[in-house]
Amino acid sequence: MRNLARQKFVSQFIIALIKSRNVQFCEVAQHLNDAVKLASNETRIQDFFRETDLNYLVLAQLVLGLLPAQGKLRLCLDRTEWDFGQCQVNILLVTVGQGAFHVPLYWELLDNRSGNSNAADRIALLRVCVQVLGKDRIGLVLGDREFVGYAWFK
Repeated sequence: MRNLARQKFVSQFIIALIKSRNVQFCEVAQHLNDAVKLASNETRIQDFFRETDLNYLVLAQLVLGLLPAQGKLRLCLDRTEWDFGQCQVNILLVTVGQGAFHVPLYWELLDNRSGNSNAADRIALLRVCVQVLGKDRIGLVLGDREFVGYAWFK
């Protein structure tokens, strides 16, 4: 991303994400730029995501820089579905963090309309996260039991 205005927006957007503790554009917009109307902030966010081709691996590296450099990180995998009139959007998302602090690390839009991801989708997404984080940084968690082992990363 060589455009200075876009670089500035991305840094402001990340700070607004952290301040709002939310990913909904209307919530993030409240923390983006106090000098303009809220509707202008929302439009700016929407325009950015509509018009910019993002390299999500580079963004994942940026997010990783916000986390502590030491210790195991927890990955949480979730799927969410939004309906916008006739348009259905399914997103498979991985968050990463330690303790109570988690941030979105990587996500994929799912092609299916069933509202579910399949094992291949989930494994592919987790492989990307392992590529970004490295196996040694990840402490997989399921419920209250920690698991060590990465047989599914072969």
